[in-house]
Amino acid sequence: MFNPTHLLVSRSRQTPVQLVAFEKGFKIVTEAEWHRGSEPAFEMRPKQGFFCRGVPVVGYSLQPMHVASEQPAPTAVVESTRV
Repeated sequence: MFNPTHLLVSRSRQTPVQLVAFEKGFKIVTEAEWHRGSEPAFEMRPKQGFFCRGVPVVGYSLQPMHVASEQPAPTAVVESTRV
């Protein structure tokens, strides 16, 4: 199952992606690539930056996605006291 953890952000687009560790850093898998079972086009190398099909690219960043918890947040109960 595809479980996006980050957004791959460029100037014009935000794409949900899943990071997969590999020896040089992380492969950045889109949902379409995951469904096709194809090799990811993008990868991120910690000290070198972003690459697309082995070629360095600029103007991209990763942002963590906010994951909604499965359990609802507790609600506060306020009691009033009359004096």
